[in-house]
Amino acid sequence: MWFIIDDQMADDRRIRRLPLATVGLWVKLCVIHSKGVSMQSKDPSAYPGHFDQLDLKDAGGTMRQLQQLIDAGLMEEHDGGWRPVYAEGICREPRVLTEEQREARRKAGSKGGRRKAANQKAKQTSGDLPENSQANGEQNGSKPSSKLLGDSQAKTWHKTDTYTDNPSPTPPASTSKQTDTPDAGFDHFAEAYPGSVGAKGRKTEAEARALYAAIAGNPVELTRLQTALRRYKHAVNDGQIRSGHIPRLNTWLRDQWKTWAPEPVTPTPRHKHTWNCEHVHQLMDPHEDEYDHTGSLRNGNPSEWWKACQACADELNKETSKEKQ
Repeated sequence: MWFIIDDQMADDRRIRRLPLATVGLWVKLCVIHSKGVSMQSKDPSAYPGHFDQLDLKDAGGTMRQLQQLIDAGLMEEHDGGWRPVYAEGICREPRVLTEEQREARRKAGSKGGRRKAANQKAKQTSGDLPENSQANGEQNGSKPSSKLLGDSQAKTWHKTDTYTDNPSPTPPASTSKQTDTPDAGFDHFAEAYPGSVGAKGRKTEAEARALYAAIAGNPVELTRLQTALRRYKHAVNDGQIRSGHIPRLNTWLRDQWKTWAPEPVTPTPRHKHTWNCEHVHQLMDPHEDEYDHTGSLRNGNPSEWWKACQACADELNKETSKEKQ
């Protein structure tokens, strides 16, 4: 996948108002995000769809610079992190090709290569023919070899994962997308791990597979695990952890991954409106004199005022439920 910057970017007023270091940080973060999206197309759990504060720090940026990008409309908050905003005239959003499109382009490129080799051979052969053969061909109404060569030339496809203006050939009807096996998530995870996994089928690999399956059963924990792996790889690449000190995957999953994972986010409990909550009072207090306060809730005979407040609370709870849906 390619991160595409518009050639008019330098003249855009949003870019010109930013410090040069902040623009450089923006490019770096966009590249990190594009790479993550490319990984996500192969394994949805490989990238959460946004970068976090640790990624910002690894890119050499500060929260002040990030806020400058947000104020300029080049970054936005997303699901507890941040992601780029692909602004018109500055950059273009990359499009990830599907596996069928990539395979079709590879096949088309291979055919184009064979055509090119055949055309070159035909050109060499035609060069050895007598010079008057071309004139004779024109007199007989046939096309000269050079023109035939030009007609036979075919466009080859760019063999990249980035969307281009060239139309993608339609894959064969018999080709169907292969579904991932149940263990595909572990295989992608093990491939990304910077240390050893162990021989397939052996005790260490089987234990790592079982530990991963137990964590992946909870989507929230799986997201934390993916973030932990990204942080751990950053630490290894930066030399904070020497290659000889990287444990096997089963040991890391059993004892260490949580030390690299972000703290679990506790969801804020949803407020349930009651007859006596502040939201109901804000709506009902201006009309309190319109209702009778005589009655006792304890004796099973609530007042008209209580009934009206409770009805208001029920209505607010219904509206909140609709918004959540």
